[in-house]
Amino acid sequence: MASKEYDTFILSDLSGVPEDQEMEMILRDLTPTDRRYKYRSFYASAIVSKSESKYPDLLWVRLGRGQLQEKPWSIKIIKEVNKFG
Repeated sequence: MASKEYDTFILSDLSGVPEDQEMEMILRDLTPTDRRYKYRSFYASAIVSKSESKYPDLLWVRLGRGQLQEKPWSIKIIKEVNKFG
Protein backbone atom coordinates (compact mmCIF):
# COMPACT_ATOMS: atom_id res chain seq x y z
CA MET A 1 0.00 0.00 0.00
CA ALA A 2 1.21 3.50 -0.79
CA SER A 3 2.42 5.53 2.14
CA LYS A 4 1.34 8.92 0.75
CA GLU A 5 -1.26 10.14 -1.72
CA TYR A 6 -1.14 13.25 -3.88
CA ASP A 7 -3.20 14.74 -6.65
CA THR A 8 -2.42 17.04 -9.55
CA PHE A 9 -4.14 18.69 -12.48
CA ILE A 10 -2.96 17.85 -15.98
CA LEU A 11 -4.15 20.38 -18.53
CA SER A 12 -2.71 18.69 -21.61
CA ASP A 13 -3.25 15.31 -23.23
CA LEU A 14 -2.47 12.52 -20.74
CA SER A 15 -0.55 10.56 -23.37
CA GLY A 16 1.92 13.46 -23.58
CA VAL A 17 2.95 13.24 -19.92
CA PRO A 18 6.53 11.88 -19.77
CA GLU A 19 6.86 8.72 -17.69
CA ASP A 20 10.01 7.76 -15.77
CA GLN A 21 11.57 11.19 -16.33
CA GLU A 22 12.15 13.86 -13.73
CA MET A 23 9.84 16.85 -14.15
CA GLU A 24 8.50 19.74 -12.09
CA MET A 25 4.82 19.73 -11.18
CA ILE A 26 2.35 21.14 -8.67
CA LEU A 27 1.04 18.58 -6.20
CA ARG A 28 -1.52 18.59 -3.40
CA ASP A 29 -0.83 16.47 -0.32
CA LEU A 30 -3.91 14.35 0.45
CA THR A 31 -2.40 12.49 3.42
CA PRO A 32 -0.44 14.95 5.59
CA THR A 33 0.65 13.92 9.06
CA ASP A 34 -1.14 16.99 10.45
CA ARG A 35 -4.71 17.07 9.10
CA ARG A 36 -4.78 20.89 9.17
CA TYR A 37 -2.50 20.87 6.12
CA LYS A 38 -4.64 18.64 3.91
CA TYR A 39 -4.67 19.92 0.33
CA ARG A 40 -1.47 21.94 0.83
CA SER A 41 -0.08 22.61 -2.64
CA PHE A 42 3.60 22.68 -3.45
CA TYR A 43 6.00 22.51 -6.38
CA ALA A 44 8.02 19.31 -6.61
CA SER A 45 10.51 17.64 -8.85
CA ALA A 46 9.13 14.13 -9.33
CA ILE A 47 9.02 11.01 -11.47
CA VAL A 48 5.62 9.54 -12.41
CA SER A 49 4.37 6.31 -13.92
CA LYS A 50 0.93 5.34 -15.16
CA SER A 51 1.51 2.03 -13.37
CA GLU A 52 -0.01 2.20 -9.88
CA SER A 53 2.72 0.09 -8.26
CA LYS A 54 5.99 1.28 -9.86
CA TYR A 55 6.79 4.08 -7.37
CA PRO A 56 6.13 4.27 -3.62
CA ASP A 57 3.31 6.86 -3.51
CA LEU A 58 -0.03 7.29 -5.31
CA LEU A 59 -0.86 10.17 -7.64
CA TRP A 60 -4.49 10.91 -8.45
CA VAL A 61 -4.76 12.71 -11.77
CA ARG A 62 -7.42 15.31 -12.51
CA LEU A 63 -8.17 16.84 -15.89
CA GLY A 64 -8.60 20.56 -16.55
CA ARG A 65 -12.14 20.78 -15.20
CA GLY A 66 -11.37 18.63 -12.18
CA GLN A 67 -12.54 15.26 -13.51
CA LEU A 68 -10.78 12.55 -11.52
CA GLN A 69 -9.25 9.75 -13.56
CA GLU A 70 -10.43 6.25 -12.72
CA LYS A 71 -7.07 4.71 -11.79
CA PRO A 72 -4.24 6.34 -9.83
CA TRP A 73 -0.69 6.60 -11.09
CA SER A 74 2.42 6.21 -8.95
CA ILE A 75 4.90 8.94 -8.07
CA LYS A 76 8.32 9.34 -6.52
CA ILE A 77 9.06 12.84 -5.24
CA ILE A 78 12.70 13.77 -5.70
CA LYS A 79 12.52 17.10 -3.83
CA GLU A 80 10.27 20.04 -3.09
CA VAL A 81 11.08 23.08 -5.21
CA ASN A 82 10.85 26.58 -3.77
CA LYS A 83 9.59 28.75 -6.64
CA PHE A 84 9.20 31.83 -4.45
CA GLY A 85 12.56 32.07 -2.73
